[in-house]
Amino acid sequence: MTRISETQAQRQLVSRTIENKKRVNMFANQVASGVKAALPSDSVDAGTIARYKHTLDKIDSYTTTIQRTKSFLTFQDDILSQASDLLVRAKEIAQQGANESVNNTARAHLAEEVYQIRDHMASLANSTYQSRFVYGGADDDDPPYDVAAYTEPSSGPAQTRYVFDAEFGTATINTLNVTDDLSIAMNTPANKVFGAAIEAIERLGRSLGGYSTTPSSGTPDGGGVAYTFPTDYQTQTAAILSSINQLNVARDNDILPERVSVGGRLRRLETGESLLSLTKYSALEVLSRIQDADETESAANLAQAQTALQASYAVTAKVLRLTILDYI
Repeated sequence: MTRISETQAQRQLVSRTIENKKRVNMFANQVASGVKAALPSDSVDAGTIARYKHTLDKIDSYTTTIQRTKSFLTFQDDILSQASDLLVRAKEIAQQGANESVNNTARAHLAEEVYQIRDHMASLANSTYQSRFVYGGADDDDPPYDVAAYTEPSSGPAQTRYVFDAEFGTATINTLNVTDDLSIAMNTPANKVFGAAIEAIERLGRSLGGYSTTPSSGTPDGGGVAYTFPTDYQTQTAAILSSINQLNVARDNDILPERVSVGGRLRRLETGESLLSLTKYSALEVLSRIQDADETESAANLAQAQTALQASYAVTAKVLRLTILDYI
């Protein structure tokens, strides 16, 4: 028969008292907070709790990323809306200027507004979002369009020419993984969206202002001479009419499809956000079942633990010959 020493008995009593006090604190916290497993270590389902908490952290991170990406794409949609409106206005001016009842002087006055539209379109192509160029690709710290010059005239808005800065990275399409299963294209290269529009408006402005542009189609090379009036009046009219077709192509083939693409990406983000919301709800529901305390059960457990603790105090005091004053 093994004999338990007095010292061992004392240690066991103190240990049992400490354990009962821990149980009182645990159940008191459950009653106060309504949570029975504040930490994964408080539950036998520690692994499950940790896994679901990690999932919730990822969902919150993904949701933040989606919201930022939506803001970025919404900003692009506004840019494209403005670009579409500019092309519509440029076409209206072109149709007005193509009327042969309008003389070359009146056409030159119309060109002044066209140059402003051209400059506005270039500024849209060079738009920045949070200090980065939206359509700059991998080279988003540098504007995608630079200012160059035509050989004629020697000054004024008709001399200005906007040239795509075809440096390394400007043709890059940046993509972002917004969730484990969803990757979104963040941009389209500036020349693919605005190139044809800027060129068409620039050609229109120069033709209305009395200057030809070379080559006759495609990207201007900076050449072109002043028309001689009245000899070149019909040539000027033909150039204005040609620009109308170019404006239509730029809007129908570049600006509007890009806006549809941006809208599609926004819808994908909204779908992804909805799925994340459902996943988060399910995860929170599981965690609630594991972690949330039953108020009645916790109160009963607290009462039992307090009774056990008081009994431990009484037995320990008797065995160790202590008074309440010794452990206050």
